Amino acid sequence: MSDLIHHSGAHAGMKDARMPPPGITAIIPCYNEIACVERAYQEIQAELGKYEDVEMLFIDDGSTDGTLDAIKGFAAADPRVKYISFARNFGLEAAFSAGFKYASKAWTVQFDADLQSPPHEMHRLVAKAMEGYDVVFAVRENRQDAWYRRLGTWAHQTIAQRWLGIELPQGASVFRIVRTSVARKVVDTKLSTPYFIATAPLLGARYTTLPTTHQPRVDGTGKWNLRKLFTHATELFVGFSFRPLTWLIGLAAAAVAGGIAIAALALAGRVGPLVVDLAALLTALVTLVLLAVVARYLVRVMRVQAIGVPRYQIREANIPIRADEALYGHETPYVVAEVWENVS
Repeated sequence: MSDLIHHSGAHAGMKDARMPPPGITAIIPCYNEIACVERAYQEIQAELGKYEDVEMLFIDDGSTDGTLDAIKGFAAADPRVKYISFARNFGLEAAFSAGFKYASKAWTVQFDADLQSPPHEMHRLVAKAMEGYDVVFAVRENRQDAWYRRLGTWAHQTIAQRWLGIELPQGASVFRIVRTSVARKVVDTKLSTPYFIATAPLLGARYTTLPTTHQPRVDGTGKWNLRKLFTHATELFVGFSFRPLTWLIGLAAAAVAGGIAIAALALAGRVGPLVVDLAALLTALVTLVLLAVVARYLVRVMRVQAIGVPRYQIREANIPIRADEALYGHETPYVVAEVWENVS
């Protein structure tokens, strides 16, 4: 698979590949990953050790299985390890949003705790980013996931691109390197959902993709199922395109026209009661689908307007955090608003 280049003005602004290695934050979202987190720490820190200015930022997404205790152990022994622990499970989007916001280095590499994307592949992502990109997305070659996950990813990204006009890198995964300043722009958007792979192109970020190896999950249990895949796809479709509404309005208009025609034929005695009943049933089904889609768009609007609803709340951390993102405000350890103002 060849590298794909996507941005306005193509190669303008490309940098010298011989520039010195950048400062890197590795963010590792974790939710009940006690079976994997030790291995993740060992392998990621070994690869990060090849750079000088680095940190590891674990985002504990409300784990209940001892994951946080393990992370605290890493932090006690390794000053490069930072962590943030959410008050409950807020989801992957909230986890990487916090990771990008609190990363202190110029570049951020996002990993999965299950290490299905091998950490050693990060060096290729870094090298590609140094050519002048803001984001380099890994595309998993010979993906080692269940068939429904592979099919689901391909289907919802294809529908988004070809039918809904949403620009996004085909096959992009959460294994990626991002210029931290750009990542924060994505996090700070007021969109209804922080769908990173669609928001980055929307903001004009220079991005590309790079094929990387993929391996089966060794330990623990995957968190994705059919329900989550469906919800994830719906968030993308509704959050970044109005075409579904346009199509349904056309369908509703056709249903109304058809209903009027059948009613006229029935009054003229040209069709029987069965045809009228079927037409009424189809019209009712179209109405229900239209209402469901409209309701989903209303949820999108409500999310955008719900400014006071936090994307996540932090119970504890070993780095300075914003008081408004801390569950216990200034009572939370490491809440230092003045320090946050200086580093943001």
